[in-house]
Amino acid sequence: MREPSADQQESIAVTTTSGAEISPVGGFALTPTWAEGAQLDARFTCAAGISPGLTFQNVASDIVTLALSIVDETANNSVQWIVANIQPTDTAVAEGSVPTGAIEATNSLGTIGFGAPCPPAGETHTYRLTGYGLSQQLDLENGVDSATLIQAIELAALDTQSSSFVVTSN
Repeated sequence: MREPSADQQESIAVTTTSGAEISPVGGFALTPTWAEGAQLDARFTCAAGISPGLTFQNVASDIVTLALSIVDETANNSVQWIVANIQPTDTAVAEGSVPTGAIEATNSLGTIGFGAPCPPAGETHTYRLTGYGLSQQLDLENGVDSATLIQAIELAALDTQSSSFVVTSN
């Protein structure tokens, strides 16, 4: 290390611990209505446009709020749905609904809320549902752009879980 200069105004202190075990934070489970990698039921696609139900289980006491996102991994992570500020006591998100008090981002279709997966005819796309356990409530408005909301979610995330599914359009 270099010697400090005469005009140095700040110092950095590093604290270390010896022999302390660090426990992972979170550890919740995310349970959607489909099997990992399975074809999504048509009622959750543009055929009917209903948002899927899911449950969060084993939410740790340090989780302040929950969030979820669905992105189309085949179409450059096109955002289908982002919901945040789900109370950790609301461990079930019912089909076709948004938990009370939650906020939703504007999706890649330009609308607020769930944008049903709908790949072009003859194509199969892979989507990823990600659930997040957050360290804080997010101070953003309903309808915020998806990039802003996902950035805030990722900065506050203590834990994440995900599941993939596919949609094939005829």
